[in-house]
Amino acid sequence: MSMFAAPPRTSYDELPYPSFPYPLTHPDRLATIATLLGLKPARAKRCWVLELGCAGGGNLIPLALAFPESTFVGIDLSAEQLAEGQRTIAALGLTNISLRHLSILDIGDRFGGFDFIICHGVYSWVPAAVQEKILRVYKQCLAPSGVGFISYNTFPGWHMRGMVRAMMGLHDRRFRDRDPLSRVGQARALLSFLAKSAPAGDGPYNHLLKEQLGQLSACSDAYLFHEHLEECNEPIYFVDFCDRLAAAGLRFLAEAEMGVMVPANSFPAEVQEELSRVAPNQIELEQYMDLLRNRSFRQTLVCHDHVAPCYDVAAEHVFGCHVTSHLTAKVASDPASPEAEEKFEGKNGLTLVTASALVKAAVRCLADAWPRALAFEDLLAAARARARPRSPASSAEDALELARALLKAFVTTGKPLVELSICPPALAAQPGERPLASPLARLQARTSTTLTNLRHETVVVPEVDRFLLQLMDGSRDRAALVRGLVEQMEKGDFKISADEVPVTESARVVELLAQLVEEQLPILAREALLIA
Repeated sequence: MSMFAAPPRTSYDELPYPSFPYPLTHPDRLATIATLLGLKPARAKRCWVLELGCAGGGNLIPLALAFPESTFVGIDLSAEQLAEGQRTIAALGLTNISLRHLSILDIGDRFGGFDFIICHGVYSWVPAAVQEKILRVYKQCLAPSGVGFISYNTFPGWHMRGMVRAMMGLHDRRFRDRDPLSRVGQARALLSFLAKSAPAGDGPYNHLLKEQLGQLSACSDAYLFHEHLEECNEPIYFVDFCDRLAAAGLRFLAEAEMGVMVPANSFPAEVQEELSRVAPNQIELEQYMDLLRNRSFRQTLVCHDHVAPCYDVAAEHVFGCHVTSHLTAKVASDPASPEAEEKFEGKNGLTLVTASALVKAAVRCLADAWPRALAFEDLLAAARARARPRSPASSAEDALELARALLKAFVTTGKPLVELSICPPALAAQPGERPLASPLARLQARTSTTLTNLRHETVVVPEVDRFLLQLMDGSRDRAALVRGLVEQMEKGDFKISADEVPVTESARVVELLAQLVEEQLPILAREALLIA
């Protein structure tokens, strides 16, 4: 029996927030960043993780499945969302995760020691007493070498967003007794009215209003309600947040996206020079960059105040990492010009340009392996072989050259050009004879085309892939997969067409489904849905 009374029903029960994986909170990512900064965190494959505000477990459940020797605990006030997560846990047969109906305020001093604590989408949206308790939980429950993740709204960006939130709040006062969806409808009506009726012009106010209205109109009902109609939404300047950390015995470690910490990624040389003059330390530098960027949201990593991170990251720290990259070459390399400059492009529109034969070879090795990660030493060996190395004696020099290039690509603004990890997922780069899909993806495919892959990302697959994935439990070869799809089709679960004409003739159906299986299996592997 719980020693605490059940928390009351919340607005998240009435209008649940979608519960998805958040890649930036992945304990391996937190451990990797901490390692690069000179810390010695726990490894994700054997650790304890706490999530404050876990919703339906969409973030924790994939982690529990990926790391069976680790333990995961989530707490939330929404009984409806927790029940959904508990059903998923039962269906997957997981025993290393628990989701608890508990208030943050009821967490005691002996709640447990955790290597990683996650608090995503909570801090700015709770009263001051709960904010204070969140930081106390980090201090009391985080292991000495532990790493915490906290996201929160920040100024100056939220000064502008707050203006629109205040307008919506004024309008919403008349509808507080209605259900959340009705209030969202009224909020959208206000946005539409403002967009149509605001005076024309090119002034700053008109530009701001149009920009904010455009962004909010595309948001989901859950986001609009919980971000703009809930009672609490208290942004904070970064330096003030750091003062709160210090008062709690904690300190800023890094941002979950390390690239935003590098001024050269965002600002010209003269601005970088001025920043180095006015910002005596990393915290001041972060604040000034927030002012320049008009930043409105942060995803910050924290640690105990006795920890001393080194922001001059040594390339040697990359030696113990595994590497993945989504970069691809648009043209074949010219074997006659091994030192010619070449451009590689990523899915996010960013590019890597290099003349290094070693780096070019490494990027091609990573492209061949995608989505599987390669240990640094294996990547180095493969790249040296591919680039026809000068001599075995140059391996140490090549290791530093490659490590520096990978580190630079990792801290590129936005989605990194390469990803570094300590404990990469066990996934397949190619489908095997009897393909095995992620158990979570197979479960999710019963009801949705939006799935969680083994890289802790959300992916959307075609409708027919839902039925193919459900069959991929490792017991079926390709012929059996085709037979299973035929059975599903005969039950009316889906239809198949050729040139937009439905196909029903048996032999033709089998032919088309066999072709579909051969085409889709490699795609599902590249989407990181298949287990090695």
